[in-house]
Amino acid sequence: MLRARTAALFAALSGAASPATAQGRVWDYRFDAGEPPMAYLGYGVPETDDTLGGFHCEAHSGAVTVFISETDGKQKAGKAATAIFAVGETQTKIAGKLAPNEEAGVPSFEGRIAADDPIFAAMARGDKLVVTIGGSKQSAPLNGVAGKVEKFVEACRKK
Repeated sequence: MLRARTAALFAALSGAASPATAQGRVWDYRFDAGEPPMAYLGYGVPETDDTLGGFHCEAHSGAVTVFISETDGKQKAGKAATAIFAVGETQTKIAGKLAPNEEAGVPSFEGRIAADDPIFAAMARGDKLVVTIGGSKQSAPLNGVAGKVEKFVEACRKK
């Protein structure tokens, strides 16, 4: 249920960007004031299911859920996995679990990190985020994302 909600949230988040950016993946930040209030930061093609993944949190919880849409064919759903997020010299290892992703044919990854993890500060000032899970290595440019990362961290950080 949570995995389906997470995937749906990132698909919706990807659809929130303007049509002018619809040609490729873009970073998008959104805050939903519902119950519970949630913040989202995702990277994907607007109005499609084409998403690297992203982050979400319940506002001011201090904890962030990380979701990566696709890993690789050597990974097995239901198994524990570690994702390595790197920006320049800053690296964070995220413990998590591989979840079924029938549409992609390879598992997705879901894990949790603290809202004050150094990877977020590195993302705000870096050029490229590299995500490695087993044999899967993906990257996302970080040009112009600093303000969105800062808003996301502020929304997630414990008060």
